[in-house]
Amino acid sequence: NFFMEKNTNQGKYSASQSYLNSTHRLGRVSGIIAVLLILMVPAVITFVYRNQITLDMPKTMSAIITLTAIYGVVSVVEVVSFCPFLGTGGTYLSFITGNIMNTKLPVAMNSLRVNKLDRDSEEAEVVTTLAIGASSLVTTFILFLGMLFLGNLLVPIITGPELAPAFNNVTPALTGALAAPYFVKNKKLSIPTVIAGCVLYLVMGYSFMSSNYSYLMLAFIVISFLCYLLLYKVGFVKEEK
Repeated sequence: NFFMEKNTNQGKYSASQSYLNSTHRLGRVSGIIAVLLILMVPAVITFVYRNQITLDMPKTMSAIITLTAIYGVVSVVEVVSFCPFLGTGGTYLSFITGNIMNTKLPVAMNSLRVNKLDRDSEEAEVVTTLAIGASSLVTTFILFLGMLFLGNLLVPIITGPELAPAFNNVTPALTGALAAPYFVKNKKLSIPTVIAGCVLYLVMGYSFMSSNYSYLMLAFIVISFLCYLLLYKVGFVKEEK
């Protein structure tokens, strides 16, 4: 029985490792293809209109440096914070298809919640990949229909003053709805971080918070981790079995 169980575990480990290796291989190839296709858009436009374009290198480099300083931090923070919920396959799908915060992350988290799965389990890996894949197909299909048939009809409605407040608060609303269950479940860990965020908002104001959110996101991840270590050391929180 011991050797049968050992061989079964080894076979399960080999299958899991083979799945992850193939997922990483396909994900890397797909990511490279996606980046090349994205870069082809400005390349083709530049080639077609090359006689009408004057390239100002100082302004171009300034724009590149500014965007890299902002979105470079965001890209690192999103990978670190989202991957545990998205899974391996879901991470590649999400970062290729985009709109992670509004669609892919909620879909992954809800799929884990509905199926009552731990995010580090093998079942969660499969479920999140299927859920994010379905979300990507549905989103692409709806966008295609909107572009093909409803673009002229929906754009004035969506961009109108009546719905502008709602669309300006989509990300905060989704973030709050997703974060609330975890805050309630982990009050001892969430309270210090929430208090720190509220104090910083009251002191620095909305404009500072909105213009530096990428750096603040990384800072609050570090703050949350340090709070957890401190509370764990003093015995205020304990590891669940």
